[in-house]
Amino acid sequence: MSALRKAVLASLSEGRVHARARARARAPRAAESRATKGRRKDQDALSAYVHLPFCRRKCFYCDFPVVALGKESSGTTQFESYVNVLCKEIRSYAAVDGRRREEEAVAGEPLKTVFFGGGTPSLIPPAELERVLATIEETFGIDSNAEISMEADPGTFDRQKLSDFVGLGVNRLSMGVQSFDSKLLELCGRSHSLEDVYQAIEDMHAVSPPSWSMDLMFGLPHQNRETWQNTLEQAIEAEPDHISCYDLQIEDGTPFAKWYDVGLKPLPEEDTGAEFFKLASEALSRSGYLHYEISNYAKKGHESKHNITYWHNKPFYAFGLGSTSYLHETRIQRPRKMREYEAWVSEEEEVEGRKERESKEDLLLDSIMLRLRLSEGLHLEGLDEKFGISGVEGRIWEAVQEYVARNLVQVGEGRRIRLADPEGFLLSNTIISDIFASIDRFPDT
Repeated sequence: MSALRKAVLASLSEGRVHARARARARAPRAAESRATKGRRKDQDALSAYVHLPFCRRKCFYCDFPVVALGKESSGTTQFESYVNVLCKEIRSYAAVDGRRREEEAVAGEPLKTVFFGGGTPSLIPPAELERVLATIEETFGIDSNAEISMEADPGTFDRQKLSDFVGLGVNRLSMGVQSFDSKLLELCGRSHSLEDVYQAIEDMHAVSPPSWSMDLMFGLPHQNRETWQNTLEQAIEAEPDHISCYDLQIEDGTPFAKWYDVGLKPLPEEDTGAEFFKLASEALSRSGYLHYEISNYAKKGHESKHNITYWHNKPFYAFGLGSTSYLHETRIQRPRKMREYEAWVSEEEEVEGRKERESKEDLLLDSIMLRLRLSEGLHLEGLDEKFGISGVEGRIWEAVQEYVARNLVQVGEGRRIRLADPEGFLLSNTIISDIFASIDRFPDT
């Protein structure tokens, strides 16, 4: 059994089916840049993730690589220094052994999506964001109709700054509200208040970006049906174009991991978490949101194009502290500590770690897991040929028959299977585990 398969099966048994469940690899010095510079035409990556790690404070559940600035700091100096390194990394893709990228392989299509994640990207001064976007444009090109997304937290932007972001080309804002309960915000270590949330919503409507999203969380300590229902109602009333509802994950090394045990109070019990999921699915569907992915709902035409790149398991660039790229069927994570990341970009010293190329079996498992998160589901026809593993279509088909009979898996044309909403989504861990187990009978490749 491959290391990836073991990691995914283990995570499934723990109830953690999400993109980060797969094994990660750290980057050796310059390993990726030497393998991929100037080869856009070969791997067809049309998306880029950019990590902006600074935030006011680190939330108690967060395990992302972030740098907490404190409540009062503007972070201007830190951002300027970081953007210098970030742009250097981005520009490193413009040359191959001293030759310009344009000479080596006339670049393919310009990028279709760019996503600024964090941290709290909305803390960045607009002038620094302009530098990053200009560097991306110079190196890869950005399609005139590209989706350019930015995560933004209440209390970190005002109307003018939001307008500046939109003026620079940001056309999708993702606002991290998490809850409309002030006590829950405090329990989670969020840096914003409920008043900040209401002001941010007002500013969003005033500036009116082409698309904006709201992130919510359930399964929080001391959260009950009433507080979750109220959060859903207020989110719907705010009329964002997109709403994400994430189930709290207790990550190792976080304060929440020290304070709480999964399934034990004050965290909601498993049945309560399932009820919260159903409440969200029913309320948002009634309000005109399409439940297009396990955790995501959108009004028509406002689905996250960038995240669909991930769920379709397509290649993408990634830049910045701790970010993970996927190029040439290889995933590489950059160092999570700032000094190591700076050294990696400068290629001045060795950074301990490795990169991992995915086998055809790994790619198959990724595709199954990610595609079944989507309402569109997974097409079984052609899987044998695509992944070079004979008989896989039949094994998956056999594995889901029990769930088809129970109306947990639905079947469409071309043997397209999808999880029923909401009951099938709720049992996604079990269903995907059974599919993986059926494939596991194949010898390792």
